[in-house]
Amino acid sequence: MLRINLNTIKAPAFASLALAFASFGDAFLYPFLPVNTSVVGVPFLWVGVLLSINRFVRIISNGWMVHLFARFGLRMIMILAVTIAIMSTAGYAFANSIFIWLFLRICWGLAFSAMRVGTIGYAIQQKHQGFSLGLSKSLQEGGPVIALFITPFLLNSFNTSIVFLALFALSLPALVFAWNLPIAKDKTQPPVKRTFFKIPSTYNSITLISAVLIDGIMVVILGVLFLRYRIDITPVTATTLAAFYLGYRRICLMILAPLGGVIADRVGIDVVFSVTITFVILGLLILVGGWIELGSIVVFTFYSVNTAVTPGAVTKADLHSLSAVAENATWRDLGAAVGTLLGGFLIASRYLDTTLLIATFILVVLLLTHLSKKQKVLKTLMVWK
Repeated sequence: MLRINLNTIKAPAFASLALAFASFGDAFLYPFLPVNTSVVGVPFLWVGVLLSINRFVRIISNGWMVHLFARFGLRMIMILAVTIAIMSTAGYAFANSIFIWLFLRICWGLAFSAMRVGTIGYAIQQKHQGFSLGLSKSLQEGGPVIALFITPFLLNSFNTSIVFLALFALSLPALVFAWNLPIAKDKTQPPVKRTFFKIPSTYNSITLISAVLIDGIMVVILGVLFLRYRIDITPVTATTLAAFYLGYRRICLMILAPLGGVIADRVGIDVVFSVTITFVILGLLILVGGWIELGSIVVFTFYSVNTAVTPGAVTKADLHSLSAVAENATWRDLGAAVGTLLGGFLIASRYLDTTLLIATFILVVLLLTHLSKKQKVLKTLMVWK
């Protein structure tokens, strides 16, 4: 039986709660901005840029954060990042030009990059690494869920500026959690010099393609799939169904990520990584086959566990843990950004199903390649009971 000392998970829990509270403003923008461009003075054509630019910033900044953490420590950079994040939320209340919006979104991208790498940095230093990573992911997802729950009530009573200032005030506990983090550095510093444009490991290759498919394409086209395969529903119903299953995805991240981490501590992170990707592939094939509800449930259920344990898996094969985490996060951000753009092009394309099948096939090949290199994992799966 896995026994967890609460004192040992205090650091990753506090780091994750800091990130959760600091993310209120960003979470609110995704449902708010596309339908309120005139209210905030943002040209409609800039909405996609503002909502995606933070991902592109993170592609570049993830590697930088490793060196900042190595030089100044996890706690100091986390405090700075949380401060920048909540100040960007306050800035949304006063932004009156596209240039200010761009500046604030870039600031958020940099802050999130630091907070994400920092929270994982605290989690992977714990004895029960799988559980710590799962708990960390679960707590992080609580922030967007809370923000999406409370903002409709705020919007019914206050104007946009007041809502953003309220979210800023509600984000302030993030500073308390960050301030109470222990002083810690990555145990394997200084980080080695890396070149991003190199052949990724099988872990990072699987991360890239799965992010393209799920964090990008699937999130964008889920409502379109309902319309395509359910000819008796309206666009409003399709949107509602898509929102429901995307909400289910966040619930899975909150509930199943810690459970997956506990299982990973018992059977091995590599095993859980491989099993969950196998079921993700199965879910994608079900989805393409037209069973949208079942496919979405399978994909989101197992992908939530996979994203939680992947940082622990990549650190097993690397001498510098934070560098490995940052590199994996960069590939995930790249996949999500590319997938989001690709999903937009595929909305009205007749090649949507073909594209999904090709990408899923690539994922199958990568998984088989990964298993061929991990003979221990393969043997464990063959004798699975």
